[in-house]
Amino acid sequence: MKNIYCLSGLGADQRIFVRTEIEGARLIHLPWVAFDKHDEMACYAQKMAAQIDEENPLILGLSFGGMLATEIALQRPVRHVFLVSSAKGKHELPDVNGTIKYLIQHDLIPYGLFTQPNKILYNQFGADTPGAKEMLNNIMKDTDPDFLGWAFKAILNWQNARVPSNITHIHGTADKVLKPAFITADYWLNGGTHMMIYNRAPEVNRLLSDTLQRLS
Repeated sequence: MKNIYCLSGLGADQRIFVRTEIEGARLIHLPWVAFDKHDEMACYAQKMAAQIDEENPLILGLSFGGMLATEIALQRPVRHVFLVSSAKGKHELPDVNGTIKYLIQHDLIPYGLFTQPNKILYNQFGADTPGAKEMLNNIMKDTDPDFLGWAFKAILNWQNARVPSNITHIHGTADKVLKPAFITADYWLNGGTHMMIYNRAPEVNRLLSDTLQRLS
């Protein structure tokens, strides 16, 4: 039984992996650690990686957690990184310019609004079933607005352009958060949204399990 260390999405926690089952693997969820307001992505990734005692670990990163997993793979030897609904560098992120960029850089966005899910957030994340909406509601209600504010800025300032070779990237063709037009994925899930690790779990699980089996 192999350990896979899991990094969840922005504002999320281990609940988002409730339907994730990878054959031959034990999932170990890494909780968010304290951040400094001056932390950049690479610095915070180092703090998260400090929770992993195992050498050459397997890491599963979802969304923001996948960005951190990519940074960890650039900092230390890892056996493999699985990315779901994520981005491997600045080149896979949508451009943010003008007013939105200014508001993020100057901490002028009321991030508390993101802790109160609504139809817009449901649509963006692909929460299209009662179960998915309830999951998103519960996660966002427990999200720290200060963490959201720091993370948005860290993503905006992320400059990474290096992609480790030991990454498998799974993405959905209907992801509205990290848009497919910017993404180079190893596997595409047709119609998959940003929440596909939850609402398309059997298909994502199969891809993750098959990839792990090929590593053995």
